[in-house]
Amino acid sequence: MRIVPRGFWCGVLLILSLIELVPLADRRERILELLRFSADQVRAKRGCLGAGVYEDADENQNIVYLERWASREEFHHHIQSNLYLGVLNAIDLGKGPPMVNFHEVSKTTSMELIATLRL
Repeated sequence: MRIVPRGFWCGVLLILSLIELVPLADRRERILELLRFSADQVRAKRGCLGAGVYEDADENQNIVYLERWASREEFHHHIQSNLYLGVLNAIDLGKGPPMVNFHEVSKTTSMELIATLRL
């Protein structure tokens, strides 16, 4: 008997939301504040597997916001919630259009792949 992980729907094991922003210097701290607050709040929501804010060390000092979700339904509900307004406000404060990607992951590997390829 195969056990199907929670959130497994049509081959999707998890949803990754990846947003990359280029901040204007005078708006950088406000963007970080909005995204850190959103990440802290969303971690407590049903179906959220994690969230974080990351800063690139390049000359643009891009800001990356990542969320991981157990199911498409819970992720869609989150996007429709008032909490997501903080993310949308942060996007509006960025310089130019953001890079926004939603990935539906159907297969995950780990260290075994590295070990296999490094032999």
